[in-house]
Amino acid sequence: MWPFKSYSKFLEMDFRTDIHCHLLPGVDDGFKSEDKSVKALELLHATGLEHSFLTPHIFPELYPENTPENIRAAYSEISDKFSAAGVETYPAGEHMIYQGIEKLFGRDSIGTCLTLPGDRILVEMSYAYESQNIRDFVFHLNAVGLHPVLAHPERYSYYSRSLVEIRSIVDIDTSLQLNILSLGGFYGNTAKVKAEAILEAGLYTYLGTDLHSLAQIEQLQSLRIEKKHVAAIEKLLENNDMLWKAGAGA
Repeated sequence: MWPFKSYSKFLEMDFRTDIHCHLLPGVDDGFKSEDKSVKALELLHATGLEHSFLTPHIFPELYPENTPENIRAAYSEISDKFSAAGVETYPAGEHMIYQGIEKLFGRDSIGTCLTLPGDRILVEMSYAYESQNIRDFVFHLNAVGLHPVLAHPERYSYYSRSLVEIRSIVDIDTSLQLNILSLGGFYGNTAKVKAEAILEAGLYTYLGTDLHSLAQIEQLQSLRIEKKHVAAIEKLLENNDMLWKAGAGA
């Protein structure tokens, strides 16, 4: 693929499935209007996107109305418009890890949680400090049959470039999700350097856009992947597709 280039344009790769975005309008700090959400999907579909997991923030302190019931209701109101844009969508969530969150997840509640297929659950932490209960929460999730996927670890300032802390998270049965725009330096050079290190260490399982605005589509359009990273990104794209086929596309 592009043998005489030192890079590949990301949107010319087989980007068919996005596992992390904030396209569901009016529920968090992502898209605010239906029109812009639909426009974003139309633009992405034109580049090859076929499937998207919608993952609004779930954090009672900031978004008290983002319960599974309310999010599914909001999704049902717009799902037909999303389909008309050419992209199949599936409602899930991005769960902030906070003290006491484990009470929401038990064996009896798995069916009602906003999870990804295969009982995988997208989780995040503050960018400024590590959640004190992350390891206990990961242990709890695995104990009840849920499998955590930690969003954008490269953006957590308290994790060093040595990857010691990040490896310790992976070692307790946590998958990692790359924010693809990190590789373009759109979150700063520190996040870019850590993203490259995590990718080269083979620690990521999935990637997502973490899309919040139309402006970020312009960033995706300009994003170039270094040749040395192409094979690793292609593997993550395959994992994304497999995740869709495992549940939402079954």
